[in-house]
Amino acid sequence: MDELELLKKDWKSREHELPKLSYEDIYSMILKKSSSIVRWIFIISILEFVLWASLDIVFKMNNVHTHFDHIEKGTVLDNFSLIISIISYSILIYFIVRFYLNYKKIASTDSAKVLMRNIIKTRKTVKQYIFVNISLFAMVMITTMAYVLLFTEGLNENPLESQPPIWLIITITLLVTLIFVGLIALFYRVIYGILTSRLKKNYAELEKLDV
Repeated sequence: MDELELLKKDWKSREHELPKLSYEDIYSMILKKSSSIVRWIFIISILEFVLWASLDIVFKMNNVHTHFDHIEKGTVLDNFSLIISIISYSILIYFIVRFYLNYKKIASTDSAKVLMRNIIKTRKTVKQYIFVNISLFAMVMITTMAYVLLFTEGLNENPLESQPPIWLIITITLLVTLIFVGLIALFYRVIYGILTSRLKKNYAELEKLDV
């Protein structure tokens, strides 16, 4: 049983044995916990941004992309890769700002009803963030694999009879995409899901205070 639950039990059932805990005491505890959770959401989003940016820099420094220069340089896939990178970083920056604003709102909240409203907004923001990232990832996977399989020289130079059937290409593309999307969704579920579930619990505690 966590500290908040202990305080609630003290407040409700042991008022005559221990120093009284007021409504403000319980509310302050919930506010503190909620603020801490949203701060961690903000910090994790920054770490995620740093991680992807660092991997991108490391790959470029080690010339990982040079093996594909004969395929990608100046082609549609090359331009598509650049556009996706810009969109991905823009999405990350946008949600980092939103997470920070959510944290500031909750940290400065002085009303239980406003706090409940801000908790709902924060959980909604996290859900939007996860949905947008997974959708973008799925779209990039399908588009990239379809382009590589159907439009690169390596495949088109092979005789038609030696090329894999289109249904097999589509099936493999979808299966690989589903696997990676599942792994990404699991990652977000573990990292952000735990934090948002705690916010949901705090929201339930506020409701029990009859605010």
